[in-house]
Amino acid sequence: MPPEKADVVVIGGGVVGCASAYYLAKAGVDVCLIERGPLGSGASKAGQCHIVLWEEPPINLALSKASKALYQNMSEELSVDIEYRDTGSLAIIEKESGIDDFAAMVGRLQAGGLDCEMLDAKGFIDREPNVAGDIAGGAWFPEDAQVNPMKTTLALAQGAREHGATIQTLTTVKGIELSTDGKSVQAVDTCQGKIATKNVINAAGAWSAKIGEMVGLEIPVKPRKGHLVVVEPVPESVINCKVILAAGYMDSLKSESAVAVAANIQQAVNGNLVLGSSRQFVGFDTIVEPDVIRQMLSRCLRFFPKIAGVHAIRSWAGLRPYTPDMKPIIGPVDDLNGFYNACGHEGIGITMGPITGKLISQLITGTDLQLPLDELTLSRFTR
Repeated sequence: MPPEKADVVVIGGGVVGCASAYYLAKAGVDVCLIERGPLGSGASKAGQCHIVLWEEPPINLALSKASKALYQNMSEELSVDIEYRDTGSLAIIEKESGIDDFAAMVGRLQAGGLDCEMLDAKGFIDREPNVAGDIAGGAWFPEDAQVNPMKTTLALAQGAREHGATIQTLTTVKGIELSTDGKSVQAVDTCQGKIATKNVINAAGAWSAKIGEMVGLEIPVKPRKGHLVVVEPVPESVINCKVILAAGYMDSLKSESAVAVAANIQQAVNGNLVLGSSRQFVGFDTIVEPDVIRQMLSRCLRFFPKIAGVHAIRSWAGLRPYTPDMKPIIGPVDDLNGFYNACGHEGIGITMGPITGKLISQLITGTDLQLPLDELTLSRFTR
């Protein structure tokens, strides 16, 4: 059963919610996390392993860099191994027509303090000898890293418990009670009972808009479906680091009606390859679509033909929490005391989970914010 009261109630047991609970509990806050299913049963279970720093606009780059620094500490301070590794990543540019735009992005990232460099085809193949020989080039991002998403989520939850947090799974939030004037949070009503609280963290991922509706807020987060495939373990010599098709795929994301499919290949600690990825808007449908899987694997084989004989083990689809400007929503809400958003991370929730939780903790405890949140609050959509 959940407690009768808590200083803070976190709604959502993915990496963002668990990071929020961890940093709050570590700061001495009485926190209760509510998750309707098992921990990590949403996007945190369905995502890949990467911590990717080459993000735009500048606030996303700042969030990613700050989160990477926290990961380096977390891997030592948490009691569960999160399989953190500094691996770097490579972005493939398939055609010459994509070189100039991607080079311009790399230049902006370098100006923002990120260590990265453009590569011609020979430079790329020197780093990844098994890549197809007819690519135009690419870019090298040595600061990128990898973790195990589920182990990270569970490790953060365990760390939160060790600091006194209550974790309540298999518990559905039915509503959020406000004060009579509608300006302050009073309680969270769940299927297991009511929790009196003055603070609620909306970390419900793709379902964050539904939590917002409970307090009369329109939160522009909607689910964006993505597929992944895991194949049997292969020798480390097959692929040296995470590789993703960059130019072209990102352009296709501008259309909300199309299915965008990319080659995205990375290797887990146990040797399995994780192959992706796709993006499409189909509501909350998570049924695996064979045609999308076929397109996705075809793209992976186009760039890494050596994996043609490798056996697939399983495939699945998950839901990314998409926002229209591709920036997360983090921070308090105007005219509603005690309601905080920590959602809308799209495909980089694993990357930004730790810094999001840290910022939420700093907001609640009134300590100096590590990064400014003006660009990230919900009010940006109505300004």
